Amino acid sequence: MKELYRIMSDLLELEYNQKSLWYILDALAGGYDERQKEAMITNSTRYYLTGLQAELRVAINRLDAYIAERKKTDVENPEKTDR
Repeated sequence: MKELYRIMSDLLELEYNQKSLWYILDALAGGYDERQKEAMITNSTRYYLTGLQAELRVAINRLDAYIAERKKTDVENPEKTDR
């Protein structure tokens, strides 16, 4: 169960980072002429989204591993489930 809480915490942090990206994009929208703004937004967004995708992959892989381990444990010891 602790692993699920850690995974949920990671997913919430990811959500927070996505909101942060939204605020950054809003701030960039007013500070540059059109050509500079487009280049800055594109580069910033690519960099930020690459990081967010990596974080999301890690969280999903951890969740998958937890579910697989839980299923294996439930199959091996059906009387020891803590649901």
